[in-house]
Amino acid sequence: MNDISEHEVCAMCKSPAIQKCSGCKSVFYCSREHQKRHWKEHSKKCTSYKLADDVNVGRHYIATRRIVAGDIILQNEMPIVAGPLQGTLPLCLNCYVILNAESAKPCYKCGWPLCANCEEHGPECNFTIKHKGSKISITDFDYPHPTYKCVTVIRAMCLKESNSEAYAKLLNLEDHCTESNSNDQFNFDECTDISTFIKRVFKTTDFTETEIMKIAGILKINGHEVPTTEPAHMAVYDNASFFEHSCRANCSKSFTESGGMVIRAAIPISKGEHLTICYTDPLWGITSRRHHLLRTKFFECMCTRCKDPTEFKTMFNALKCSKEECSGCMLPRTFIVKNEECSDYICNICHFSISWDEAEQITEKIGIDLSQMKKGDIQACKTFIQRHSKTLHENHFYMIDVKLALSHLIGQQTILPNTEIELISEKIMLCKKLNELFEILVPAENRLRGLNLFEMHAAIAEFGRRQDQCELKTILIESRRVLTEAYKFLRYEPNILPEGKIAIQARSNILEMDVIIKALCKASISPM
Repeated sequence: MNDISEHEVCAMCKSPAIQKCSGCKSVFYCSREHQKRHWKEHSKKCTSYKLADDVNVGRHYIATRRIVAGDIILQNEMPIVAGPLQGTLPLCLNCYVILNAESAKPCYKCGWPLCANCEEHGPECNFTIKHKGSKISITDFDYPHPTYKCVTVIRAMCLKESNSEAYAKLLNLEDHCTESNSNDQFNFDECTDISTFIKRVFKTTDFTETEIMKIAGILKINGHEVPTTEPAHMAVYDNASFFEHSCRANCSKSFTESGGMVIRAAIPISKGEHLTICYTDPLWGITSRRHHLLRTKFFECMCTRCKDPTEFKTMFNALKCSKEECSGCMLPRTFIVKNEECSDYICNICHFSISWDEAEQITEKIGIDLSQMKKGDIQACKTFIQRHSKTLHENHFYMIDVKLALSHLIGQQTILPNTEIELISEKIMLCKKLNELFEILVPAENRLRGLNLFEMHAAIAEFGRRQDQCELKTILIESRRVLTEAYKFLRYEPNILPEGKIAIQARSNILEMDVIIKALCKASISPM
């Protein structure tokens, strides 16, 4: 008989137990009944992670056990506070729809504009009535209105009276806007401007300018862009704010229709690993990502992806060697620039080099060309790729931007059944190479990866339709495999998002393909 360790006892009755909690895998039970009875107490501690603190990264989560890809790590049913994004055009403060002079209807109590379908909005209504002395008046709807910068801050301020527990959780989060040695003076000044504006316009004596600055900083550092409205809005969540950033995150986030957030493991995570999500656009180049994080989140990214100039050998920032007849790629020794000491770009084959400034000028010129490129046009995409293929590595972030657009455009300008077979083959190859790149660089970007695979599935199916029946079955089986993978990435997206709608379509397509494949298999069986 095997000995049972002292830890393998039922958390309820202390008798020998072998059944583990499927969540944390660290607590044992002798029966299902005792697990149910103990859940109320255990649910408060049942996590696959613990909070740690570090002088370099601050508070962050570490996995306390091996986590399987797809496991739910954290779920926040509702945000602590939510509101419009900074720099928004005037919009309805209830449903966030963009307004114009004709569609706007001032709230009869406070004057904040609403749409025709909404009567009530957030706590900024009573705050305005109490502290302003007059109604808000928005008359210019063509440009971002500065008054909207204060809305989410005011909503957070109102928690102090309406929900003291939520307010305490909010204040427990990091803010860097109030630090005199802030990494970015622009953001420090922005927090100051919001605080000064609120004190001047609303005449509140309940908060000092420093307190309002702290709240503004917390919202800026911890805010998530929530895509469940059009346009998107921002929200701050409680436990989710302690996930560390990585440009190659190991966790993915999705949102519920009610505004909640769910974070899942995107790849297998080992015990002791840091749990990470991405705070920026992971398809930007290193310099742009790090600059954006410094300007908006007040830290210099030092993740493994940013520290590797090859970005895991994908050459995502690489220029082709400037020397004729050399097939090498040019990258600096590092993109982590300190004291303005920028490394030269050096070829990995012939060691020819150009200065950082020269490489930046080349990249900037191509970036201008990209910004001026005709959007939504297949030929414009092809022309860009051909024009710069001798300068940029095929995986350079500008190339990937255009190739991603091209892969979606093929079959949209003219529907797939009317698209030339050569273009369909090109679409399949583009999607395949993008999928391989995304798997290496951005394994946690479920929406991006799922949409790309869905496009690939549709192209493979159409390609198969044009082949002989003997080849059709094999091609459709491959198309179904790709579609199943796409559905795996998109299945958790809410139905109100385009990705959620595509997930529904993917599930329906899988069932239809099963019927067709079954019929083809039956037809291929020769009679006795």
